[in-house]
Amino acid sequence: MPKKDPAPTPSIHLPVPVAPRGDGQLREWFAGKDPNSLLVWRDLYERLEGQARSDNTQKAKARDLALFLGYFRDKVGSDHVDDWTKPVTTGFLRWLETTTVKRAGKESKRKATTVNRVFSTLRHFAGFVQARRGFLAGNPVAGVKELVTDEPSWKGLADDEVMRLKSAAEQLLKLKTRGNQLPLRDKAVFLLLLHTGLRVSELVGLDRSQYRGKHLVDVKRKGKMRSAKIFLSKEAREALDEYLDKARGGREGPLFCTRAGERMTRQDVDHLLRALAAQANAQSKARHITFSAHTLRHTFLRKVAQGHGVEFAMQMSGHASSKYIWRYVKPSDEQTEAALEDLF
Repeated sequence: MPKKDPAPTPSIHLPVPVAPRGDGQLREWFAGKDPNSLLVWRDLYERLEGQARSDNTQKAKARDLALFLGYFRDKVGSDHVDDWTKPVTTGFLRWLETTTVKRAGKESKRKATTVNRVFSTLRHFAGFVQARRGFLAGNPVAGVKELVTDEPSWKGLADDEVMRLKSAAEQLLKLKTRGNQLPLRDKAVFLLLLHTGLRVSELVGLDRSQYRGKHLVDVKRKGKMRSAKIFLSKEAREALDEYLDKARGGREGPLFCTRAGERMTRQDVDHLLRALAAQANAQSKARHITFSAHTLRHTFLRKVAQGHGVEFAMQMSGHASSKYIWRYVKPSDEQTEAALEDLF
C-alpha cells in the first residue's frame, strides 16, 4: 500500500509570560483576554498611548496600525503575536512602497516619508510589546532600516509674501462686515501662527486663561511636551488684544472661538487661511500664494534660525527630537545659489 503523506506539523508557539515583571495593571487588562492576540495588544497600546498623545497623533497612529494589521491578517493569516517576525515587517514595508493609493481621484505610490512615518509607529508598537511580553523570534523591527528619502524641501514664505498676507488681513477687516464673520479673530490667528510657529492643534487647544501679559503659558505641545511660556511679539499681542476686547470678550473658555462660542477646529483655521490667501491673490500680478499653517511654521522657524541659530529654533519648535528640525531651517535654493555665487 502506498504510504500516506504525514499530517502537517502544527505551528508551535512557545509560552511567553504576559508580564515578565509582574505588572499588576497588565494582568488586570488581560483578565479574560487572549495574551497572544496582536489585536488585544494593539488595543492596550492605543489605550495607554492615547493618554499621552494629541488627538491627531493618536488618530494617525491608529490608521498606521490598522494598515499593518490588515496586511498581517491577509498575508500571514494569523493574529498571534509570535507570527510577527522580521520578514513580515520587511514584507509590509515593501508592500507600502510598491502599492498605490488613491488621492484626489488619482492613483499614486506612497512617498518614502509616508512609509517611514508608518514604520515609526510600527517600531514604537513593537517596542511596547517587546518590553512587556517579548516575541518568540525577537523584536520584529530590530535591524530593519527606513527608506532613503530625498532631502526635505523648505516650504515657507518669502518676505514679500508675508507682507501681502498681512495687507490682506488688514483689507479683510473692512471687507468682512457681516455678523457671522470674525475678521479680528482671523487676523489674530494668522499672526499668532506666524509669530510663534505653533501647530494648528496647539493653537486651537489654547484657553483664554493661558494668555498672560506677553506670553502664552503652559502650552501643550506635540506628544508629551509642554512649553512653560511662549513669547508673543508686539504685532501678535496687539492683534490678539483687539480681538479679545472687541470680539471675543473676557469670558473663560477657548482662546479662539467660533461665532457660536465653540472651540475652533483645524478645518476652521484652514478655511480662514484660504480666505486670506484668496484676498492676497486678488488683483495681484505677483506670484500666486498658496499656504497653510504648516507653511507659517516653516517661515517662523527659519527666521529664528537665521537670526539666532539652529539651537534656538530647536527650542522654539516644540520638538522632542532634533531629527526633523533641518526641514524647517534649511536655506532655500535661491539662498544656497546666491551664497555659492559669491563664495570666492
